[in-house]
Amino acid sequence: MPGVFARYAKGEYWEAHEVLEELWQTERHNDFYHGLIQVAAIMHQAQRGKVGGMRKLAASALRYLAPYRPQHMGVDVDRVVAWLEDLLVRLPCDVKRVPPERLADYGVTKLPLPRL
Repeated sequence: MPGVFARYAKGEYWEAHEVLEELWQTERHNDFYHGLIQVAAIMHQAQRGKVGGMRKLAASALRYLAPYRPQHMGVDVDRVVAWLEDLLVRLPCDVKRVPPERLADYGVTKLPLPRL
């Protein structure tokens, strides 16, 4: 998984999503991978200003990742879950899309993932 985190750290969220998707396809029962796919997709949606998509993905990522708390495979899952919960509080329910630079107005920050 080091390549996934390196791509994510460089802001290559779609590429990180695709690598995770390949891993998940070999282990369809692995909801941890599925949750990380959602996190990468959230950041990809953020690059496009898609608030509605970010909210939807955050809710599903919470369901996938919560069972892996507090930590799994070098990832501080408690921190990821807190970040997802914060997104759901900060992002408005009645806004579907904003210019990407406006996400900072809502206090949206990038979730750092480990460099393994």
